[in-house]
Amino acid sequence: MMKTVTSTFFAPLIAAVILLTAFSSTGEAAEQIDIYSGYYSRAGNDDRAAKTTGNSIYLKFYEDLWVVMLYVPYPYSLTLKPSALNAAFEDAKRQAKSRSYIRSKFGILDEKAVAHVELYSFEEDNKVRFECDGTAPCRVIFDGDSMEMIKAGMLNEHILPFIRIDE
Repeated sequence: MMKTVTSTFFAPLIAAVILLTAFSSTGEAAEQIDIYSGYYSRAGNDDRAAKTTGNSIYLKFYEDLWVVMLYVPYPYSLTLKPSALNAAFEDAKRQAKSRSYIRSKFGILDEKAVAHVELYSFEEDNKVRFECDGTAPCRVIFDGDSMEMIKAGMLNEHILPFIRIDE
């Protein structure tokens, strides 16, 4: 009888310790990925994707749970330096009073760009969700110096790779 009482008492305790250890190690791994330094540039911004859509796409995540998606006209986007894009992000975020789309030169650009300013939420340590196009929320998965944006499609999901550009 003593063995049953002991195993009944310690089994949930051991399971709780294992779960807490797993969650704390997951949290430590997430802290290593700094999504706030720099911004993300769509892979192919200087290639076919930008030529096809007419825009290069950049994203910047902020610690206050705002994300700015910046659509800069191609080929003008080829002439921009990271400092100009950072200034455009900051101006777009400053102009937005709520979730919005803003078309502007954002104080520093020579051509008008579109900024989509939106709130995001964490699903897991390295996964984020936000409204990106109105059909369904986009999911973002961070992995070191890159990220993937997963958008809903008519038949399949669209997976858009991005690389981080440090400030």
